Amino acid sequence: MTKPLEQNGHEEPDQTEVDEVNAAPQTNSEETAKPAVSDTATSAEKSLDEAEPADERPSTVEEPEEPGRPAQRSRRLPLILVVIALVLVLVAGFYMLWTNRSGDDQSAQKPSSEVSTAQVSKGPTGDAKAYKALQAVTVKPSVADDQGGLTVSAKGVGSKKKVAGVPTLEIFMDPMCPWCGKVGRVIDPQLQRMISAGQINVTYNFLNFLDSASSDQYSSRVDNALAMVAQEDPDHLPAFAAAVFAADFQPNESSYQAVSDARLADQAVGAGVPRSLADRFAQGTYRPWVDKVSAYAITRKDAKDAKGEFSTPTIMINGKVWDLTAAAKSQGGLEHLDRALLKALGLKSQDVGHQGKMPSIGAQGTALKAE
Repeated sequence: MTKPLEQNGHEEPDQTEVDEVNAAPQTNSEETAKPAVSDTATSAEKSLDEAEPADERPSTVEEPEEPGRPAQRSRRLPLILVVIALVLVLVAGFYMLWTNRSGDDQSAQKPSSEVSTAQVSKGPTGDAKAYKALQAVTVKPSVADDQGGLTVSAKGVGSKKKVAGVPTLEIFMDPMCPWCGKVGRVIDPQLQRMISAGQINVTYNFLNFLDSASSDQYSSRVDNALAMVAQEDPDHLPAFAAAVFAADFQPNESSYQAVSDARLADQAVGAGVPRSLADRFAQGTYRPWVDKVSAYAITRKDAKDAKGEFSTPTIMINGKVWDLTAAAKSQGGLEHLDRALLKALGLKSQDVGHQGKMPSIGAQGTALKAE
């Protein structure tokens, strides 16, 4: 009979080895299967058990909030409010900028506060560039209107001080102009009386285009003096305006003899202007303004005659040019121009200088033709 072990190539143990195995003490099978643990590991495990209480649980990590929860909306709300506030500030800023620019544009187009109602309604009638240059002058009489006119009435100087319901005469003249002197010497006495009685308003436009006829810019110096009187001593403006055309004072255009500042000051004092003011004429306070007034005035279409020409003297009655030549001829000559003027205004000679006696044409009527 064959042996299985031998067949597997193992040697069969002898009887002595079998007996030794049987004689060895028997152990529990579970203890044999249990791995050995060192004393050090056992102590560490025991220490860990003592350090951690049996009922203590590890702390948990707080879960992140889900989008849309109230807590997260509370953090977003301030940010939204800030954005809205910034948008409102930007809108307000743009609105203010637009308003200011619109206001500036309107201010640039708005006429001076001294402009008469008629001037406001029709605006400047002369060259636009010359008008703009006139407005750009910084030192000018505050009583002047935007076209350089100086309006005199019983109430004072300035368009706002016009007497209502009476005619307005607008006069253009150059202090060197010989015909201005001739016309002035005839009508100025009547003008002064009518102004004082509140029967008319007179707007003076003093020009200087005849500076070239003098060696010392006589016209500009006189115009500056007249402007200073209008600003500082308006009550004496009509008298001083008449005095510069006095026959014994006005220089000859064709053979000019120099007129000193001192002599001009003396002429003003003779018309009632205070010496303290007259002595300052030489400072030329308004000379730049005078230049621009003249440059603009000669371009005014409303001041040109029927032929489309501008000349001095020119007199407008209620905004229309009055034909001086025809008026003088109707009364027998220039020396009777004062009578022609009264007829044009509709005022009797005996009523001149009497308050309450008003010209019939009023503030809107056209000049009456002399018969």
